[in-house]
Amino acid sequence: MNSKKTEAVIFNYLVNNRYGIGSTDPVRLKGLDAQKQYRVEEINLYPGTKSSLGQGQTYSGDYLMKVGVNPDLNSNRTSVLLKISAL
Repeated sequence: MNSKKTEAVIFNYLVNNRYGIGSTDPVRLKGLDAQKQYRVEEINLYPGTKSSLGQGQTYSGDYLMKVGVNPDLNSNRTSVLLKISAL
């Protein structure tokens, strides 16, 4: 997160795929402004593919810190890079 709480990058990597479950729990973020709205975008996509997260979803900082976002990691998506941008 930058000092103005307007941008952040989150890298997620699947380290355990026991039973083929993948990621089941959301990642709760820290250091956001609870009053701001943030756009969450997956930025490490192969050309011609779409994110399973729904590109450009908007959440409040409060939601991202209390509930979080599930990067949807699985055996086909072993790493996910998310960009968080304040609106």
